[in-house]
Amino acid sequence: MSKFSKAFMSLFLDQKARDAMELARHRKTVLEEGAKTQPGTPPTSQPAPEDLPREDIKEQLDAKLDEVQNRAERTGSPSRQALIQNAMRVRAQKQDVLSDLSDEQRLKLQVLALKAMMPPKPGERD
Repeated sequence: MSKFSKAFMSLFLDQKARDAMELARHRKTVLEEGAKTQPGTPPTSQPAPEDLPREDIKEQLDAKLDEVQNRAERTGSPSRQALIQNAMRVRAQKQDVLSDLSDEQRLKLQVLALKAMMPPKPGERD
């Protein structure tokens, strides 16, 4: 990257954004170098989305969605899966706790929660 572009980016991007861009650029070069060192893996050429009919695109998206959803189940350890299932059961049990409250009670609870979360004003004591 040229000195000019770095100086120009410093005008418009904060340090965190510049670091993120630099990291992304570094990852890209590492991936490209890795692809060059592995001659046995040809790049996959997929047709452009505009070349495919809608049905084919939908089928590809559905297949990818199934793959992603099943991957989480495959990679999780049994203890992690049990923990997630337990958390989902607890959430389902506690989901309806506030549904028994009247509108007035729910509003009072929201106001109380907002007051508890807001930082105190200067000169104000609890």
